[in-house]
Order: sequence, then C-alpha cells, then structure tokens
Amino acid sequence: MKQYFGFVPRKVELYEQALRHSSVAVRENGGIKNSNERLEYLGDAVIDCIVADYLYSNYPNKTEGDLTKMKAKIVSRRNLNAMGVDVKLPEHLDLNLGGQEVHQSIVGNAFEAMVGAIYLDKGFNFTETVLIKLLKKHGLSLKIHMDSDYKSKLHEWCQKEKRSLGFRVLHEEQDAGKTRYVVAVTIDGAEKGMGEGKSKKSAEQLAAQQACMSIFGVK
Repeated sequence: MKQYFGFVPRKVELYEQALRHSSVAVRENGGIKNSNERLEYLGDAVIDCIVADYLYSNYPNKTEGDLTKMKAKIVSRRNLNAMGVDVKLPEHLDLNLGGQEVHQSIVGNAFEAMVGAIYLDKGFNFTETVLIKLLKKHGLSLKIHMDSDYKSKLHEWCQKEKRSLGFRVLHEEQDAGKTRYVVAVTIDGAEKGMGEGKSKKSAEQLAAQQACMSIFGVK
C-alpha cells in the first residue's frame, strides 16, 4: 500500500476485501458476499464527488454541462482501468476465473473498491488528497480540453476521405445493476479502435479516440 498509494493502512481487512473478486467471495452473515462489490459501489460515488469538487473549485467559468463532460472524461472506465494497472492491482487481486483472462474492468472495479476502502479507513479529506495526487502522478490530466469529440472528428474525416465508418458492439454485460459495453470502430471494415464504457455512447467515444490517435496522432 505504501509503495503505490503513499500511506500505511489502519484497517487492513478493508483493503483485503477491496481486492477480493466475487469469484472467490463467500456469503457471510446476512447472505451478503464478502467480495469487493459493495466497496466498489462506495468508491465509485467517492471518486465522482472528489473529481466534481475539484472541477467546481478549479474551473469557476465552466458551465454545468462543461463540468459534467470534463468529469465524465476523468472518471471514464478506461481511465479507472489504467489507474488500477498503474498501482499494480492485477498483481494483488484475489480471484479465480478458471484460467480466463483478467478483464481490465475487473481491475478498474478493484480500483474503485480501493478508494472506497481508503475512504472508510482514512476519511474523505485524506482520500481526496490521495486520489488527486494519483490522478496527476499517473498522467490522467485534470486539464481536459472541451474540443475532444473524437467521434465527430472521425466522422468528418471519413466523409472527407470517402471512407466507410462503423461502430460495432463486441460485448454487452449487465451485472449487479451495472451495464458495460465494449465497442469497436471500423473504417472500411477494418477495426481501428476499441472502447469500453458504462453506455454505448461513451464506449463509442473511447473507440473513436483510439482510432484518432492511430490516424492523426491525437491524444
């Protein structure tokens, strides 16, 4: 914990639970599994609140709509997955997938659960300091530019170049009240990018971003 998050935990059992996937969890008193799903739910809300507060305080001239878009980019599933990888969560996950590959969403969910554990262990202000520091340290800039509508950029380019643009849902999953989409973007039938999100629209935007990075070098 100290190596990746910069502090020593008090309630170690919270962090152990945050790393415990439902595939190895057991039902305890009351019939609730001791997996990381409840902590994930809490961490998701805490992350939203911290980022919303940061943006509200640091961008006083942005509208409600602008702030909403900026927050969505920062707390996107792709970014949370990357954050989980950056702090080496895959190396410490407690799970049993029967030889299946560990999907990145499992890592992102565990990262949310870890934030939930930090909140319960250390409180909101401490969690805010840790999360903002991690966001900056691991390259997820909080200075989001509002003109990054990658889907529109890709659509305009394809029209100009007379190329065929398409989006295809590769995977749709509903679990514990949450929906996850994995979408591929194709140009002239060839896959050029893939995105994952809580909605089809957000997954398409991330897939388009990956394609734009490949075609234009846009980040």
